[in-house]
Amino acid sequence: MRNSYANVMQSKYFNVAFNSAIFDGPVRIYFAQFHESFALKIYFELQQKFKKELLALKETSKNSHSNILIMVYPTREQYEYCFASDSTMQMEFWNQDIVIGIEKPNNEADISDFFILFEDAVKNWKEINENKMLSSSLEENHLEL
Repeated sequence: MRNSYANVMQSKYFNVAFNSAIFDGPVRIYFAQFHESFALKIYFELQQKFKKELLALKETSKNSHSNILIMVYPTREQYEYCFASDSTMQMEFWNQDIVIGIEKPNNEADISDFFILFEDAVKNWKEINENKMLSSSLEENHLEL
C-alpha cells in the first residue's frame, strides 16, 4: 500500500507542529517552521553526501512508491509519543516506508548522527524494495504457470 500524504497525516508519526515539509523524490522531511534551517541543512548535505544513492532511490521509488520520512519533532514529549527510545533519533519501519524521528535538533552533533542513521535507513530501504520486487516477480511467475 502506498503511503500518501493523507496516510502520513493520520499516522502516529505526524505531529500538528509540522507546518513545513521538503519533498524530493522518496526523501520527505517534515518539520516545524522554526526548524527550517536544520531541515534545509540536512536536505542540502544529503544532496552532496548521497548524490548517487539519492538518484538510485528516486528510480526505485517510481516503482515501489515507498519513502524515507524524516520527522523533526519540536519537543521531547512529541518525539516520545512516536518513538519509545532514550535516544534523540530513531529509525522505524512503517509499512513499506522508513521513518526517521529526530528530537528537537540543536547542534552539529545531531547532524552527524543523523547522517549515520540515514545511511542505515538507505540500506534498509534498498533491502525492503529488493525483497518486494523479488516477491512480486515470484508472484508473477507463479501466476503464469
